[in-house]
Amino acid sequence: MTPSGREEPASPPAVLRTREVRDRALFDLDDGPVTPSNRVDLVATTRLLNVLLASLVVSSLQYEQHAIVVRAPSGRPLAGFLFACADADRGGARLLAARIRQLGFAGEYDPQHLSARSRVAFRTFGDGDLAGIVTQNLVGVRILVQTLQEAVRWIGNDDPTSRRLLERLLEEKETQADELSAQSSQQQAATSRPGVRPGT
Repeated sequence: MTPSGREEPASPPAVLRTREVRDRALFDLDDGPVTPSNRVDLVATTRLLNVLLASLVVSSLQYEQHAIVVRAPSGRPLAGFLFACADADRGGARLLAARIRQLGFAGEYDPQHLSARSRVAFRTFGDGDLAGIVTQNLVGVRILVQTLQEAVRWIGNDDPTSRRLLERLLEEKETQADELSAQSSQQQAATSRPGVRPGT
């Protein structure tokens, strides 16, 4: 207690004290944002982020291919949504690549290996198969939701910046899944009505 009766403020952790912070920051200056306080396994984290990067690239290509084959006038809102999802996934892949670079590695975009690393399988559909298109993309986005959830849990508090990025991508994917689920219900309702062909 101080003479005035107030409690002494607690000392800050060593990592927050000016001298300690400066001393730690002077180590390995070439590592940029990766400091000794980052406890994450950089190699394993980079491998994980590259898997997610590949998955988003493949997902974006599938969204775009599916949007292109949706040509019926009634399918234009769906095509517009799929194009928007493709753009969002490409943006997410760029953010992952930027984070991988900050961690001291490179994002892997080699087309020969993208599909092997991706958790999303690329599948094409013919014009008019809206039910197949919606179902395939809904399955893909649900796979990514689960993968991102597990990735967030695995990183935990060891790398807050990567975790926040994955949480942002997870939120986007959950929004996509919600919309695709609604689209799937619409397609199922259309196929259950006699004489109605989906996509017409």
